[in-house]
Amino acid sequence: MKKNSPNIDSLWLGTGQPGLLTLARQGQVRHYRKHLLLIQQGDIGHQIYLVVAGRLREFSVSQDSKPREITLSLWGAGQLVGAPALDGGPHCASVVTLTPVVCVVVSRESALAVMQHTPAMAMDVLKMALQRVRMATETTRRALFSDAYSRLTSLLQGQMDPAVDPHGDMRCHPMTHAQMAQHIGCSREMVSRIMKELITGGYVVRERDRVYRICKRLPERW
Repeated sequence: MKKNSPNIDSLWLGTGQPGLLTLARQGQVRHYRKHLLLIQQGDIGHQIYLVVAGRLREFSVSQDSKPREITLSLWGAGQLVGAPALDGGPHCASVVTLTPVVCVVVSRESALAVMQHTPAMAMDVLKMALQRVRMATETTRRALFSDAYSRLTSLLQGQMDPAVDPHGDMRCHPMTHAQMAQHIGCSREMVSRIMKELITGGYVVRERDRVYRICKRLPERW
């Protein structure tokens, strides 16, 4: 195992996730630019990423003639990204940086070694993995069993359970119609049409910083 690094200690403790400090000590601090594809769907992973700062987007791409994207989750400081690398299998989704990102990168071998000797830390990793399962299940349920309007209004209203909401962090940040479409799994044209009608009806306003604000109760159905 690698010698304790005071730099990694101070960086990781600042994320508010002390349970993964032992794991973070096995890695190296790396900086990534905005809009960098960090993980490619289908690739075999050899390392995991502990996010120190910045925001990342996990997404999946369809394999049809007109590829579409759906956002599965958003990650920030204190999160573990790339967990499928731990079992040596392929990544089931891609990950891209939304902002400049700082991560502690830990090899698969080092991660497995420290988890074997630190049951409490292994339990923290397991909890994060279970959180991902809940998020993936919720995203799939919404995509299959609700229409585009319902998914869009849920995103706007913030009514989703924060414990299983893969999009909660997005609501306090500027959103383009294309980004909103990626988050709810529909076309940009559909989002633009619904948003135009909501703004015309006085239900929603767009602030100068491109954050949308609800002015009055949204219709249950459109």
